[in-house]
Amino acid sequence: MSNDNKLLRLDADKLAGLNLDELAPYPDEIVLSGESKHQTHHFDHDELLVAAYQAAPALLDLKDYPQDEFMYLLSGKIIVTDQNGQEEEFLPGQAFMLKKGFCGTFEMQGNVRKIAIMNGDKYSPLSEQ
Repeated sequence: MSNDNKLLRLDADKLAGLNLDELAPYPDEIVLSGESKHQTHHFDHDELLVAAYQAAPALLDLKDYPQDEFMYLLSGKIIVTDQNGQEEEFLPGQAFMLKKGFCGTFEMQGNVRKIAIMNGDKYSPLSEQ
């Protein structure tokens, strides 16, 4: 089906983590442990950026997260801990929103794959900040 009708199908192979584009490593100063290896595929980058994302296990120290980001976890485990020590754990099939300005840690365990949706006009990958 063409994109003329404003319908966007998300490619199942991309959601499965196949043939994704390599991203630049995260900045050294935010990687507390693990690998700085991650890939993505942008399905659409208009008003909204819709992407498949995959990452190796890592613990990131996030300061003033640059955008609101909706995440739907497909595989792996994510543990988000805010600056007050409040911890939330997410497993496949669960979704959450990381709000702009978030400060805390973002831990990816196992092979993390997710669908990410954010404001396309404001998108800036952490590896480019």
